[in-house]
Amino acid sequence: MSMLSITDMYAGYGAGDVLDGVSLHVDAGEVVVVLGANGAGKTTLMRAVAGLISRRGGIELDGESIARAATDAIVRRGLALVPQGRGTIVDLTVEENLRAGAHVRRGRGLAEDLDRWYTQYPRLADRRKQKAGLLSGGEQQMLAIARAMMSRPRVLLCDEPSLGLSPLLTEELFESLRQINTDLGMAILVVEQNAMIALEIADRGYLLEIGEISESRPAAELAADDAVRAAYLGA
Repeated sequence: MSMLSITDMYAGYGAGDVLDGVSLHVDAGEVVVVLGANGAGKTTLMRAVAGLISRRGGIELDGESIARAATDAIVRRGLALVPQGRGTIVDLTVEENLRAGAHVRRGRGLAEDLDRWYTQYPRLADRRKQKAGLLSGGEQQMLAIARAMMSRPRVLLCDEPSLGLSPLLTEELFESLRQINTDLGMAILVVEQNAMIALEIADRGYLLEIGEISESRPAAELAADDAVRAAYLGA
């Protein structure tokens, strides 16, 4: 069953479309990765699904249309975005950021979820009273993921989560996404330039080229394809 289904979606900025009839889906419990070069439309895709820019076409979350829904309504229905560049509120503390992520829930189960994400990311627990702007890049990305999860989504979108991180931190971060998927059965859609590590945790992958989906295959097949490796994996 598809938790997220996108059908023939067009989106862009101003007069022009960046996405040209994109269709893809993420099934329950799946990790799906979208690969593409700079300028292919990966961030536009994520922003369009989250309702941050205007878009045309079909978008369904667990069988319910969200194509005309505003961003806050989309979050309430169960979709959360970890934006490119992390998007933490730098003047708020770690814990204030996490509480802000739970605002759609009206406080239900808040203490339990704080404990869950402090356990998942112990460095955040150590810095819970520290302003987010003083965290390292890796800690801010952990905070961005934990904040998105505080809304208890059914689908998690991650836009370039490894951006600006060292290889070691990138590996740690993707392992945490794997654990979230495994432990919670969370459907996750990731766009990522570090293709190899993204494919390692993914079930399926799509190739996005100049605003169009050019290919969709199991992640293991994409990782083993010589042409894909040359184009996206630097091999």
